[in-house]
Amino acid sequence: MAHGQGKIGQHKSAVIVQLPLACMNEAVAVEFIEQQRWGDTPKCVHCESANVYKMTNRKTGERSRRFLWRCRDCKRQSTVRLGTVFEDSRIPLRHWVYAFWRANTSKKGVAALEIQRQTGLSYRSALFMMHRIRLAMTEFDTAKLTGIVESDETWVGGVRRGKGSGYTHNKTAVQALVQRDGPLRVRAIGRVTVRNLRNVLAEHVDDDATLMTDDWKGYKVIARRFKGHESVNHTAGEYSRGDCHVNSAEGFFALVKRGLHGIYHSVSKNHLHRYLAEFEFRYNGRDLEDG
Repeated sequence: MAHGQGKIGQHKSAVIVQLPLACMNEAVAVEFIEQQRWGDTPKCVHCESANVYKMTNRKTGERSRRFLWRCRDCKRQSTVRLGTVFEDSRIPLRHWVYAFWRANTSKKGVAALEIQRQTGLSYRSALFMMHRIRLAMTEFDTAKLTGIVESDETWVGGVRRGKGSGYTHNKTAVQALVQRDGPLRVRAIGRVTVRNLRNVLAEHVDDDATLMTDDWKGYKVIARRFKGHESVNHTAGEYSRGDCHVNSAEGFFALVKRGLHGIYHSVSKNHLHRYLAEFEFRYNGRDLEDG
């Protein structure tokens, strides 16, 4: 089978062809979202019945201004927005489609200011929309990482003048766990302590896993619960020894920092977890095509 053919390539082409028009026309955007949510079988969001119909203008035959559906069983009205991150928002769906497209396909993320420029929304509305999208990107997978799992930390935050880059009191520690050839988990942990790292590892890593870390002394205590533990001595300039390394986690951190510094510029501690969820989502979907 030639590259680009087959179900995945066809699905990508079908979606990507629809996206530009869905970003410009509200009616097309609504139908695009309805197709993504329900496929060819629209359902009532209240009772899950498929016995629904589009509400239309009796004179023109066009859909109602709010793109309402009505259920013949429970007699209630609804829209495709209900039960989604679009709910309680008056922002046109065509702008949501555009923002979702950019957030998913921009490797280092897209700034709310860029969304503001492209859509004409206010900055406040664009930021609200992007935070809602990050909420939708938050993964709640409870499956623990197995096999070989890398664990590494970095500091995220600005540089305080006169203190140098090593000053961390105004920064937040971030821990990344990467299963080799598998998914990633990333969490803001505040400070690098045995307790903080141990709690994240206990929640997300299976006890039968083999842990790969740097030479931070706290890992000698933390790693006792796992089947195996190997470390590289960064202090001595060692960054890999056969299969022992944390290069996958460090590569992810490089991407995060390029995004935070180059795209978002400044991220508060209160919202850092939202941005980390966005980077985690894109990393775990890195093998998927855009469609």
